[in-house]
Amino acid sequence: MKYCKQCGVLYTTDVCPKCGVVTPEQQEQKTVAEPKTVRRQWIALVIAIPAAILLITGILHLLQIIK
Repeated sequence: MKYCKQCGVLYTTDVCPKCGVVTPEQQEQKTVAEPKTVRRQWIALVIAIPAAILLITGILHLLQIIK
């Protein structure tokens, strides 16, 4: 629950029902990510997901060989 600093009311909506004010820290600030950062994150995902699959497959294969 959110707490209005102006009137002291607890509320669950985006705007205080008593005074109708949205405080700046409660407003969503949408920022656009830099293209370089987005590209780096996609490359990390493209490498990390197949690597994790290969790791799990390799562990399972080793377990089958041991048994």
